[in-house]
Amino acid sequence: MHCHLLVPDFFSDEGAPPLARLHAAETLISKGRRKRMQAIPTEAWLFGRFRVSKQRDWPVAPYTLLADGGSPGRDFWMRADPVHLRAGNESIFLSGIPGPDISPAEAQALAETLNRHFGESLQIHPLAPARWYARLEPVPEAHTTPPATAHGKELRAHLPSGRDAVRLRALMNETQMLLHGHAVNAEREARGEPALNSLWFWGGGAIESTTARPFSAVIAGDALARGLALAAGIPARALPQHADLALDALKEEGVALAVVDAPPNAEGFAALERDWFEPLLAALLAGRIGMLSLHLLGAHARLEVETVRSDLRYFWRRKKPLASYLA
Repeated sequence: MHCHLLVPDFFSDEGAPPLARLHAAETLISKGRRKRMQAIPTEAWLFGRFRVSKQRDWPVAPYTLLADGGSPGRDFWMRADPVHLRAGNESIFLSGIPGPDISPAEAQALAETLNRHFGESLQIHPLAPARWYARLEPVPEAHTTPPATAHGKELRAHLPSGRDAVRLRALMNETQMLLHGHAVNAEREARGEPALNSLWFWGGGAIESTTARPFSAVIAGDALARGLALAAGIPARALPQHADLALDALKEEGVALAVVDAPPNAEGFAALERDWFEPLLAALLAGRIGMLSLHLLGAHARLEVETVRSDLRYFWRRKKPLASYLA
């Protein structure tokens, strides 16, 4: 088996790896064949592997909609995710990208308010609490920015651009007026949670036909990875906590992709080492997998590493701290 492990945001914005020593990760990297390459967004890496072309944006929406149980068909879909905007002294910032803290009941209540107001002109589908969708007609000629890119930054530079940008900006403004003071947001603020006071339109596109099947299975919590797999007719499974559980679910032959969640802090990196790097190194040593490819992404660089079992015998390839591989 050839196992690929994709870790988004492995390197920080400054390009530095985690401060803690990750000994299993360092072993795999030091023994394997390494390439330090230009940074690319996670969605660009995934679309490139599945040979899906960029449209005006990377077409994230229809593929994540498929992963969330929707039926995108050949229609044009956009993500319309709930976000928190914060007013500064002279600017507005995208300061919150809510996630697990949104309950399904909250998402449904807010979407119902929006749908009653817009009617057939705009229907919001909250298929996941933090992933909402809108099918737009006519197809807007506009470029958008993923909320992760705009997070914490001044809003103006990241608003939609292009011929139909005014239309999307108007929808954003109208949703802000509808969501301001909503009972759901009043309750959230009373609990000390950020209000969901706007929608962020991004990732528009339609599913395109492709014959690419780069993997025999995809294991991921990431909805885009699972949606791309489903569109290609590849089995897609939820991400287990531990690499051994992932390997148990796979056949002995094939090329599998596992996409792990980005570790947000030192504890997350320790869990990544314990639950993924260490068992994958053990699986390689035992011959349970024949090749391991690491794809470690960051804001300013990415590290691609390919390691096979025989590489682990090369004692002269000494283990070094992760920072040395980005120097």
